[in-house]
Amino acid sequence: MKPNWGIYIHLPFCQSKCYYCDFYSHRSTEAERARYERAILLHVERVFGQSYGRKSPSPSTLFLGGGTPSLMDPSFLDRLMKLLRSYFQLPLDFEVTVEANPGTLTEESLYGWVKAGCNRLSLGLQAFQPRLLRYLGRPHSSEEIVKAVESAREKGLDNFSFDLIYGIPGQNPEDWLSTLEKVLELHPKHLSLYNLKIEEGTMFSRWQEKGLLEVVSEEIEVLMYEKAVTILEKKGFRQYELSNFALPGYECRHNMNYWQRGDYLGFGSGAVSMEGLRRWTWLQDSKRYVEAIEKGQPIPMEEEIVTALEGAEEALFLGLRRREGVDLTLLEHDFNLSTEVVQQWKKISSQLHQQGWIAYEQEKIALLPKSYLLSNEIMKRYLV
Repeated sequence: MKPNWGIYIHLPFCQSKCYYCDFYSHRSTEAERARYERAILLHVERVFGQSYGRKSPSPSTLFLGGGTPSLMDPSFLDRLMKLLRSYFQLPLDFEVTVEANPGTLTEESLYGWVKAGCNRLSLGLQAFQPRLLRYLGRPHSSEEIVKAVESAREKGLDNFSFDLIYGIPGQNPEDWLSTLEKVLELHPKHLSLYNLKIEEGTMFSRWQEKGLLEVVSEEIEVLMYEKAVTILEKKGFRQYELSNFALPGYECRHNMNYWQRGDYLGFGSGAVSMEGLRRWTWLQDSKRYVEAIEKGQPIPMEEEIVTALEGAEEALFLGLRRREGVDLTLLEHDFNLSTEVVQQWKKISSQLHQQGWIAYEQEKIALLPKSYLLSNEIMKRYLV
């Protein structure tokens, strides 16, 4: 594994399915969650006991995502951390993120998560207006958002990231500005702002097919985005990735590793792993995933081996999402690219630089802020 690699744990359980969500998740009983927890720990023990634990540098981050990880018993994180420490000497600044739904957090569970080692809480707020929360299918209230943050601070946890969505049907710029104002009053360290996308297979997609969903115009979405960027910059937030803003020193290191195309290992049904040019995804069926582990059988998975050029293109596109951009010289070295490919990318970079879309200096390229909304079109120019 490369340095700064991370561990991702997928916990696919939710109270209910949000109407916009296409992630692998489903409802569960307490017994099913407990069984799944045991399976995850067995899987971790199997993997690190056989190989990675003996030959890899220590991981830098741990991310519990879902689903709704805060539905799980916090003792799961405690057992997981003890298991990881038995294989690795974890760094003092080991980043441990737990995704949470505000409505699932209690005084007792927050105490348990913090005691177990959570030092970063990622809360899916999405909006503050009750009507928009209902429209999204979110199972929490605005009051529960405030209560969760206050309770966590009382337990000594002050590193919060909030997810927000703009472009929600029925949302207007005044709603968006009000949400930003209320969120900033909670003093988060990090914000992720996502433009709503209608994903296939979601409730929103079915509503749209029936003509029951009136999408927000692109003009309004752009206005919301630009207003947010201006407001957050004035409050000291740095846009370090296209959708992510952080106060200095509070960037999400786990996700930074993704955007640098670093290595990571995923555990849990539907979790993705990547090492070098190899990528694999565990079966999206939590019952079969658990049964395979309990029986000591191979876990069904999908595997992909990409070419060096495909890996370099992924690294280029991910790098262009970051404010710092990407170094073409490093890509040439890391993926052993042909001179022809590198020269073509340099030519394209020179053209885009002359047209005023990117910064290009000493073989390093980065999108200019005015190009962020056109990032996909610019990235396509580099496809070989």
